[in-house]
Amino acid sequence: MKKLVIRITLLLLVFLLPFPIHSSAATPSITVVKIMVPKAYTFTAATVQSHMAGTLSYGEEYPIVSTVPTFYEIQILGGKQVWIGKTNVTTKTYPRIVLGWNSFGTTDDYIRQSTAAPGINVVSPRWLFLNKSTLVDGTGDIRYVKWAHASGKKVWVLLGNHFDDVLTKSLIADPKKRQTLVTLVTKKLVDLQADGINVDFENIAPEDKQAFVSFVKELASALHPYKMTVSVDVTRDNPDPYWSGSFDRAALGKVADYVIMMGYEEHWETSDSAGSVASLPWVKDGLRLLLQDVPSQKVLLGVPLFNREWVTNVSTGKVTATERTMAQVEQLIASKKLQKRWDSTLAQNYVEFTENGQKHQIWLEDRAAMVYRKQLATTNMLGGIAAWYLGEEAKDVWPVLATP
Repeated sequence: MKKLVIRITLLLLVFLLPFPIHSSAATPSITVVKIMVPKAYTFTAATVQSHMAGTLSYGEEYPIVSTVPTFYEIQILGGKQVWIGKTNVTTKTYPRIVLGWNSFGTTDDYIRQSTAAPGINVVSPRWLFLNKSTLVDGTGDIRYVKWAHASGKKVWVLLGNHFDDVLTKSLIADPKKRQTLVTLVTKKLVDLQADGINVDFENIAPEDKQAFVSFVKELASALHPYKMTVSVDVTRDNPDPYWSGSFDRAALGKVADYVIMMGYEEHWETSDSAGSVASLPWVKDGLRLLLQDVPSQKVLLGVPLFNREWVTNVSTGKVTATERTMAQVEQLIASKKLQKRWDSTLAQNYVEFTENGQKHQIWLEDRAAMVYRKQLATTNMLGGIAAWYLGEEAKDVWPVLATP
């Protein structure tokens, strides 16, 4: 009898033991559940004795962490992990995104840049911009789209606003102009045979927060019938009302297919003090805040492929910054015979030198730093990574970022 009890107990443990379902970024896809009932209950554990954790609504999607025969363990907002009955959901698998932005250059430059970035599965050429007279300006090049498709890559055309809050207000705050803009953008994307759009509106007036959500929602309604993907860029949460407060991240997460957190510009080019472009604690905390509002499988982590060399006048304390490619930084380190110093708090290499009364400092964006960004994407079950921008990177970052 004692042996029988032990065997039954072991069988129950095996039955309830969870096993992972695409719980690591080491897989090329991420599997989610979609709620198929008006109200689905979640629990703290997949057992009869578990406590109810809350409810989810019809149509919501969340990534699967692990599974047992009758329950899925899923990750909901805030990174919390709960269990849900399999009878309440269906499952769907999405590819993990490795996106590279094309920012400057010709079509041939873009092809060359994308060819040098093995493993990316989405490119986002910076082609379209808001325009006062025509509403949207730019044409793009279908040759690049066809090349990308032949190379197994999707194309999400970038639509920017030139950081112009007045122009942006004039086009998205007026419902009629907004709808006309949506129609014009849709036609351009259809003509280009694009696979989606990346909306990169920055410096939006805070009072236009909801108008921007309406624009993205209407854009999604227009593009989804063409099976196009809608992604939107948001800044890392910060106190600035224009650079951060103008994004309703929770609402954008509901209407867009992907929300890309621009995980850089902790210290920007005109900052008063020198510092990292994107230290790990700063990025990590920004991601924590965003995941309170947006399901993780919808979030792409934007990573910088560029560096900044900070120069401080020793006498006056005045600080200036110059953008450098990863290759330029390595050349500088070699020419000055500098020694990299690892900052374990920031998770970055650091170099400095002083000459002619000027102190030079660089917090390196390099392969070592990218290892930690990729780990953030892995542990937080993100939908992928987006790299700004192709052509700035060293070759050794792609085995880290683009390995599925």
